[in-house]
Amino acid sequence: MPLPYLLHVNSRPQPDSGVDNKLWEKWYITEHLPDLVNSGTTKRAAFYRETFDFSLASKDRAVRSYLAIYQTEFEEPLARDEYTKGVRHSSDLFPKDKETLANGDFDARNYKLIVDYDPKSTGESAPPFLLTVEMEPVDEADFEKWYSEEHLEMLSKLPGYRRSSRYTLGPKTPATLGEPGRFLAIHEVDDVKAAFDSKEAEAANTTPWTVKHINDAKIFIPRAWELLHTEGF
Repeated sequence: MPLPYLLHVNSRPQPDSGVDNKLWEKWYITEHLPDLVNSGTTKRAAFYRETFDFSLASKDRAVRSYLAIYQTEFEEPLARDEYTKGVRHSSDLFPKDKETLANGDFDARNYKLIVDYDPKSTGESAPPFLLTVEMEPVDEADFEKWYSEEHLEMLSKLPGYRRSSRYTLGPKTPATLGEPGRFLAIHEVDDVKAAFDSKEAEAANTTPWTVKHINDAKIFIPRAWELLHTEGF
């Protein structure tokens, strides 16, 4: 079962920092993710790059194309001594300013686990692909009923489906941008194109109940991600 809290960080290298995507990935993989796990800030970490290789992909490309997700026992891990004192906040990898915040453009969010749906007993392993869905429903009670009574079961029939985790938004971090949707779903699959371009995905996404919640939602943001690196799994 996932740990009770999730730190979710979208990022990109700052424009004009001298850091390109290749160096950004190297910093995350060789320094930052290991620091978060080794310091005890988090127990498990996975680093992803956005992929658009499926039919549901949005035509509007977000500027932050990387996602790091951290399973943790702490509601606000970035406020902990484990993070402030145990994680490097600069790097010699960066060619100009060495400070992390001068080189990275971040959107960091705290989440609390509300549903662990694991019908195949997949357990704790970082999936090669995942779909994140951020939503702000109009009718929260019916939204919860839709997920629990219809949507998760239909998603479990996708080719290569692993499991789903659902979260609710926690306290803001200093790096939380704007007003995110209150609910996040993470759907884990073996291959995003095979799963979400399938007839099973079409069936799950075209029921009257699903169409209602997608159309009525104040916020609906689906994004797909391909695994680059893990720590702690």
